[in-house]
Amino acid sequence: MTPAAEAKTSSVAALGAIVSGALILQVAATIVNTAIPLKMALAQKAPLLIGLVGSAYSVGFLAGCFVIPAFIRRVGHIRAFAVFAAVQGALTLSFPLWPVDLWGLSRLGMGVAGAGHAICIESWISGQASAGQRGRIFGLYQILNRLALIGSQIGTGYVSMQSGDIFLIASAAFSLALIPVAMTRAKGPESGEVISVRLHTIWQYAPAAVIGCLYVGLMGGALTNVAPAYGILIGLDQEWAILLTAGIQIGALVLQWPLGLLADRVESRVIMLSATASVVLCTLALGAVLWFALPHSRLWLFGLFALIGAGSMPVYTVAVAHAYFRLGRERALGLSAQLLFLWATGSAIGPLVSTAFMQGMGPQGMLVYLGGLSAATGIYLAFRLRLKPPSAHPFGERKPVAPTIPEVSPAGHRSHAEAK
Repeated sequence: MTPAAEAKTSSVAALGAIVSGALILQVAATIVNTAIPLKMALAQKAPLLIGLVGSAYSVGFLAGCFVIPAFIRRVGHIRAFAVFAAVQGALTLSFPLWPVDLWGLSRLGMGVAGAGHAICIESWISGQASAGQRGRIFGLYQILNRLALIGSQIGTGYVSMQSGDIFLIASAAFSLALIPVAMTRAKGPESGEVISVRLHTIWQYAPAAVIGCLYVGLMGGALTNVAPAYGILIGLDQEWAILLTAGIQIGALVLQWPLGLLADRVESRVIMLSATASVVLCTLALGAVLWFALPHSRLWLFGLFALIGAGSMPVYTVAVAHAYFRLGRERALGLSAQLLFLWATGSAIGPLVSTAFMQGMGPQGMLVYLGGLSAATGIYLAFRLRLKPPSAHPFGERKPVAPTIPEVSPAGHRSHAEAK
């Protein structure tokens, strides 16, 4: 076999190993993400406590974004992946042992390890895939990841929440994720310096992208970590509460690809404005369905929550496309890191704020939060469009506005001063 053929085989093997491990990790993480708010709602815990536990994961994720890259560079991708899987598996076993009020501590640690896995997986795929195939491989990975998420959510509905078995299953899945990665003979990617882009630069040249990424985090944090509990609190049984959450992901899956293609042809701010407006209409429709107790209300809930997922989750892709267009692709690594930081910040805040609304207004405070956030985002986007109307030329034909100030610097992470 020629050296070129050996390198190609090694690359394929490495990609297969990390994608297989990542999909098993997604199953494990989804089981935990779904089971925790369900069990807390069934235990009649206060909505605000449910939100605190949900936010703890995102806070840990944010912390991991600062400290994990240096660790991965020191020990390598394969060893780091194994460490993070072991940490997540061990912390998952702590839930049946600890009082519910202390679950936030375990979720905090799992968030740090989750950030490590996210960095490992994305940098591994990016490092092993060839330039001409990277986009397609990432797209296929995202689709498979979403399918694994939906399948494991639905499967969780058929496991009893009254015992600790669900956490044993999740812990076993975290351990199984080690097998394909540990057995590969291929080497992980080389780890180089991380180049960061300052947050104020993104705000200066692409404020709509900043708002869009924050919006998706604020929506996704609530929809992922609180929606199962919301279903229980409005009187749904366990299976339908989980189907409600799965509907959000199904809607996002259906519109993810079309909105991404549309972002190459239509002004990104127009797409984001239309998407947020659709979420506002869906929350109003949900309120009407529940207020008037319409027939087949469960099907209405499932369908409208699917539309909310379709109108909110894919906005991240559109916001990223807008940021790349405004700042240029030569800053890809640092730009991606900052946009992920914005999303994670929203994910940390979303569960807390949404459950605070529910604590004060009852379960339907969730709809007020989702609709109010979408309306505020839509108003801002409309203001930006009025201030700077779209060009008459097709989106893909315009030249990006490259910053003229030196805003990139080699660093393992951003300083707190850069975040302000």
